[in-house]
Amino acid sequence: MITERESHKFLREWKDWLSGGTLVPVFQPILSSESTGIYGYELLGRLSTPEGLVSLGDFFLSQTFGYDEIFYLKKQVDEEIRFAALQKFAKEAPPETKLFLNISPNVMYHALLQLETVLPQTIRMVREVGVDPERIVIEITEERFPHNLELLRPVLNLYRQEGFSIAVDDAGSEASNLDRIGLFHPEIIKVDLQMLRRSTFSRNFKEILLNLSKLGESLGSSLLFEGIESEDELYNALNYGARYIQGFYFAKPEPYFAKRFEYRTEMQSSLEYFHARKQGEMNRQIEWETVWKDKLSEIVMGFTEENGIWEWKGDFETNVFGDGNFFRMYITNPLGFQVSPNYSRDRFGKMEPDYSFLGKNWSFRPYFFEHLHKSKTSRDAWTLSQMYHDISERMMLRTFARNLSENLILFIDVVVSRS
Repeated sequence: MITERESHKFLREWKDWLSGGTLVPVFQPILSSESTGIYGYELLGRLSTPEGLVSLGDFFLSQTFGYDEIFYLKKQVDEEIRFAALQKFAKEAPPETKLFLNISPNVMYHALLQLETVLPQTIRMVREVGVDPERIVIEITEERFPHNLELLRPVLNLYRQEGFSIAVDDAGSEASNLDRIGLFHPEIIKVDLQMLRRSTFSRNFKEILLNLSKLGESLGSSLLFEGIESEDELYNALNYGARYIQGFYFAKPEPYFAKRFEYRTEMQSSLEYFHARKQGEMNRQIEWETVWKDKLSEIVMGFTEENGIWEWKGDFETNVFGDGNFFRMYITNPLGFQVSPNYSRDRFGKMEPDYSFLGKNWSFRPYFFEHLHKSKTSRDAWTLSQMYHDISERMMLRTFARNLSENLILFIDVVVSRS
């Protein structure tokens, strides 16, 4: 626990550091993949020194303990930059663009404690400078909050009544941020690719992106991907449903507002690259599926029944079993109960039946009912699941399924990638 003496020491050091320059707002463009123009700008703080502009990131990320003197210093600095930015935004920003303002949960809680007597500072500032509140996005930052997040609802409701939009920052980097998405139902979910990539393994990174994409779609929230610094990161963002894009790949924060369509040519080129690359991936995927369906059709007729158990009586030397990506096959009845052993390669590379799985039920697997539905509507004999992770084998799989009769369904798992 920090002592009062240490707190005063840190406060003095920060004040000395701040006295070495002038506080100035800078604005990083946020591009729209829909319009290919600038959707808005995120406000960031800088200290203007003789050596140039210095980020205030370390200052704002420095630890505070409750509402101590450092907290109030941060709040003072933040409000000074915010008011200067709003004045500048009112006079100079292109019409129809928005301004993103970072506000921490602890600052919001401080406003909550005074709500009966005074409006939150940001609402008062916006009214004073005459900016339409619908052009302001309140971005709730990722920060440790020692209270129940539900307590912040009155402040958020007040912002929304005023016309502000809500964004949740750094989604996916911490579990608490997913809580905030559920509680606050933001109009915009911000995903920091750099932070997310540093905090997860490659496989987890992709799975989190996929689930954030689905979450945004189900809630009606738009996804904003920040931290875009390369062509691959931009492709990933667009691939997972980025409506808005932010990062050094297009523009760094500047003390001025970039023109609304300043990056249109670059954005259009990026979208053309995305479409070409995506189309190539889809073509390769179709080819992969076709090859595997042809291979798997070789084994459809190899099962026979003995004493209620369906067993493979064919040749394990066929090409399909020799493919290193063939993983497992089994048969269930229409209710999902397994009526065959599992057939998979053992650690010596030999295909052996495993009877311990007989009678187990797999109807809880998402692809089971997906197959039942698709098999009734598709002319293709085979259906194919989405990619999923087999946690015990540490590999990504997709499952092919096919009705062998009205009462039998064949499932074959194929390896897509290994961890």
